[in-house]
Amino acid sequence: MKNKYWSNEELSAFCLEFSLLLKAGISVGEGFFILSENEKDPTKKAFFYNTYEKAMFSSSVHETMIEAGVFPPYMLRFVRLGEETGRLEESFASLSRYFEQKVRTVKLLKETVLFPVLLFFVMLAVVIVLIVEVLPIFQSVFAQLGATLPTSALFFLNIGVALKKGRFIFIGIFIMMALFAILVWLNASVGEKVRSYFHHWFSKTTVGVLSEKAQFASALSMTISSGLDTNRALEIAEDFSEDATLREKIRRCKENTQLGMAFSEAVEKEELLKAMYCRMLAIGIKSGNLDEILLEIARRTEEDAASALTKKASLVEPVVVVLLSLLVGFLLLSVMFPLVGIMSSLG
Repeated sequence: MKNKYWSNEELSAFCLEFSLLLKAGISVGEGFFILSENEKDPTKKAFFYNTYEKAMFSSSVHETMIEAGVFPPYMLRFVRLGEETGRLEESFASLSRYFEQKVRTVKLLKETVLFPVLLFFVMLAVVIVLIVEVLPIFQSVFAQLGATLPTSALFFLNIGVALKKGRFIFIGIFIMMALFAILVWLNASVGEKVRSYFHHWFSKTTVGVLSEKAQFASALSMTISSGLDTNRALEIAEDFSEDATLREKIRRCKENTQLGMAFSEAVEKEELLKAMYCRMLAIGIKSGNLDEILLEIARRTEEDAASALTKKASLVEPVVVVLLSLLVGFLLLSVMFPLVGIMSSLG
């Protein structure tokens, strides 16, 4: 079945709604009851009501949410810390902003990558139609005129013939890929392995590194604004990170701060943020406005990641168009020029 945890969109909406309920002075149990009363989806409605019944016999929000089974562990730990520090409302508000940031990042990634990918497949389809359907027509024309296709055109014609003969193999491969995609969608463990593989690959790219740093800054902002000190904030940020390399850097940063190094210096040493942002951290600590500074840093790092992603995508589009257009032009010219020459000689 699909992953049991809620999506980032659902988590963000839930945390925002719950923070508003807590701000209004409504208890945890009553909060879940109100959510159940206003929920249209039958599954979620039943879930909220069942959680409400459990909350009536539990004094801990954290324990009630654990029993629900739809919230990720790192979120539950942060809720527990918010409960312990008496800043549960701020914790839910911060979690809402954090998950919303993740939603924006994923949405931007999909929107930016989708068009170049679609463009590539459309252009590829044009090339395949050209070598499978159009080149054989030119071959028959050349044969009627007692000539043969140029060597370059023959090369692509042979590829087209092979594709046409092996079309059932390609259809089979496509069906297998579709079945694999369905398996990934339905099976949580397989889907998690595939997602982990792609996340590991993406985290090594320039855009991936910036994206991880943006999430780190967002996690720091979330924890500091909830009243935690820098060491506890780093612990939570480590839990929230999905990249092993980044987690190791955060761990070393935490060790350095425990040994007496300034927080901003430790962050800069491990290159968790840009030097400019580390200077902003130092100013925020000295001025007592660290939570506001971190919120601004989180916004800027998110913009940096978005800008890098857009820049990469803007480079891919013209490269795909130019390369495939050159290929199409080369194929057409390789048969048209000889054909024009033959027709001229006949005339």
